[in-house]
Amino acid sequence: MIAAKSTTVCSGRAIQKQAAPVLRSGASRAQPSSRGAAVVVRAESTQNPVRAAISQVAINIYKVTAMMSPQEPAQSPLWAALKKLDLGGVSAAVRAGADVNEREGAGGDTPLLMIARAGHYKYPPAEIPAALVKAGADMEAKDKAGLTALQVSLLAGWQNIAELLIKSGASTSGVAAIKPRLTCPDCKRLVAQYNL
Repeated sequence: MIAAKSTTVCSGRAIQKQAAPVLRSGASRAQPSSRGAAVVVRAESTQNPVRAAISQVAINIYKVTAMMSPQEPAQSPLWAALKKLDLGGVSAAVRAGADVNEREGAGGDTPLLMIARAGHYKYPPAEIPAALVKAGADMEAKDKAGLTALQVSLLAGWQNIAELLIKSGASTSGVAAIKPRLTCPDCKRLVAQYNL
């Protein structure tokens, strides 16, 4: 039997409600639709295909816009590549010995903190954030407010980046302090899932 369940989708600070089919038996099953065609519903789908498509469109728009923006004159090659959303440029800068914990300006964010704030549409977790973590980025570096990249990503509503950091071994000890301030339902579920 299929029932409609209201799910909440976070994208940064914007929260949207959408109806999602839920399969009660826990298995895939074909159901006839009102037009006579069979609709296949899979239980526990990892991501809604419409959400994935919209996410990819947003990612592409950010990348095209970033590639067309002029480079700031005093940027290091790593920061220039980060601002251009250029994974190849980030990888080249890391291979050339760039400091993956370099702060942007006096007391600014590290690349990982900036990405945790900017979000998973600009920086899909499987790309630049993963490359920085693999290169040894300090996941415990703190911003001006004393927050780590994990805390920043949870507060900003970027659950995919938060999950990358958790799976990569970021300390979760500071999550309890920000838990009451979380507004993103997906981030709240992530915190509950990892029992933080």
